[in-house]
Amino acid sequence: MGIAEYRDTHPKGAGAIVVIDCLTFYSSVDGKNLLYEEHEMKKIIGICILAGALLMGLGCTNPRSNETSYKDAVSKALEQADLRDVTVTEDRGKNTITLGGKVHSGDARAKAGDVAKSAAPSRIIANEISVQPVDAASEAKDIASDLDAGIEKNYKAALISTALDKQHIRFSAKNGVLTVKGTVKTARQRQEAQKVAAEVPNVKQVVNEIEIRR
Repeated sequence: MGIAEYRDTHPKGAGAIVVIDCLTFYSSVDGKNLLYEEHEMKKIIGICILAGALLMGLGCTNPRSNETSYKDAVSKALEQADLRDVTVTEDRGKNTITLGGKVHSGDARAKAGDVAKSAAPSRIIANEISVQPVDAASEAKDIASDLDAGIEKNYKAALISTALDKQHIRFSAKNGVLTVKGTVKTARQRQEAQKVAAEVPNVKQVVNEIEIRR
């Protein structure tokens, strides 16, 4: 290793010699010796390496784990819009907010969806609100249930006709919202499953939660 020597004039007139050799540092000033041994330097290097590793770990943290919840914001916005009977659930892992409950008209249902989207623009809004007109709630509920059963039956037939039934696709319909889940092998199959779902009669919305697993 090379040795560097530096001479300077001490304020008191004493000469100072600093000799640096790799990790050993020796200084003599006014007869006082300061010696930093190699193992001390290794400790410092070890601390620096550990600190760097910790910083890298923090940098790799998944930002989604700290993502802000939108449930309260959506609930408050719906209340301000006089849509207090609408329920709100949130699945942050799937980036989805689901609206439930009941309203008395299709316009109110659509309004609730718009309000939720404005309050949570980055979320997928699954609008499963039931439309139950005043004095006809029971009949409307039965009709919606029958329509959902028909949607599921027709989608199952559509999957068979497109050979997608061989994939691991699960589905359920609620108040016209058809949610598809499970796994397929390619992105094209995922898109096809959604396209087929959207073409099923009486489907108002498709929520595609299918994952690709090769």
